[in-house]
Amino acid sequence: MSVPRFNNFGDLYRAAFAESDPEQKQVLLADVKSALDQWAEGDNERPDDKMTLPSPKPPLRLDRTSFKCIA
Repeated sequence: MSVPRFNNFGDLYRAAFAESDPEQKQVLLADVKSALDQWAEGDNERPDDKMTLPSPKPPLRLDRTSFKCIA
């Protein structure tokens, strides 16, 4: 892997997208893939708090005395 030259992922991604030299583009895209793989590994290590669904709401109870029958 090459020495990181970019301050953030966005700069790396834009550089890879804009690169016209095919060999350099491959190197930059490999760095992009590596960064995404590291991010995915870090995301898998966290508990799945975001994947748990909130408890379902209790069913809505209607008070029938609040309805008026209009004939």
